[in-house]
Amino acid sequence: MARAKNPASYGNFQLDPLPKGFVLAKPVQQDAYDESIIYGLEAKGELIITRKRDGWKLFAVKTNGLVKIYTDGLNEVDARLDNIKEELEKIMSDNSMVVGEGVVDTDGKDDLGKISSIFHSSTKRALEIQNFGVGLVKFMIFDIVIENGRCLYLFSIPYQDRLKSIRRMIGNNNHLLMPPQVLEMKYDEAKKLVLERGWEGLVLYDKNFVSSFRLDGKNPARPKGCYKWKPIFEDDFIVREWIPSEKDPKRLKEVVLLQIDPKTKKEFYCGKVGAFTNKKREELRESKYPLVMQVAFEARYESGKVRNARFMRVRSDKKVKDCVAPKSYKLSTKGA
Repeated sequence: MARAKNPASYGNFQLDPLPKGFVLAKPVQQDAYDESIIYGLEAKGELIITRKRDGWKLFAVKTNGLVKIYTDGLNEVDARLDNIKEELEKIMSDNSMVVGEGVVDTDGKDDLGKISSIFHSSTKRALEIQNFGVGLVKFMIFDIVIENGRCLYLFSIPYQDRLKSIRRMIGNNNHLLMPPQVLEMKYDEAKKLVLERGWEGLVLYDKNFVSSFRLDGKNPARPKGCYKWKPIFEDDFIVREWIPSEKDPKRLKEVVLLQIDPKTKKEFYCGKVGAFTNKKREELRESKYPLVMQVAFEARYESGKVRNARFMRVRSDKKVKDCVAPKSYKLSTKGA
């Protein structure tokens, strides 16, 4: 198996504190791969199908016997996740790093609103929400980046082996930590299950998948071998301005969506979204721009413009530079 290639050296990588330039590669998005790839992996017996959780991406690092947890924006998480830290300190080896998703599970479904409220509230309020409301945040570990000081990506440890290590590390009786939920079924059956249970989607792995990261703050190329599937498309967009209502200039009507072209590195137009509640309109009108907005949509035109866009949430944990389109699109055309 070939060694994992990476555009940035890991030579000076320190785990404590986690460097601000650390960026982990993301799965290949739905509109950037042909589904025949997935069926091909399935036919060869090389496909691992996992449930995609809808939560808050987190990195956990253990050094000198202590665990620190960081958000995807590389901000260290305070005492609101002390229960998870304590569990990780029991099972993680020193000089190690894992990545996963903080989730709140309500009747078998991930509650994005509740997990967001925990991270957007004060520490005191976040603990109150967990202790007297929704229950404790759980941490689904989906990958091991570094183990005992060894970067598993550099040594080309395949995902199937990293997954086994996650399961061994967590064990069977941990109520706060969990491995990915692997679906032992056909790909088409898994897609139907997502629809039936109202899950966010699937993360699909080539069993030999090796990921990568960068330390210079730039986004690594999305590596082949890890793919995201959802019943609908979604992505993060840059919002630099809002459009007022023609009847009332003080009322926010729509916002303009932009993304960064992966080749030219320039921002391009992706359409508009305007289906907001009155409360959200006021919040957006008073917001500081630019901001990052997560939007769901049915498809993309050749121009890159999204079809039937629907607002999901403002991503305060994301940066404008992270809003890179899955591929380059043609210039806008009439009728798009």
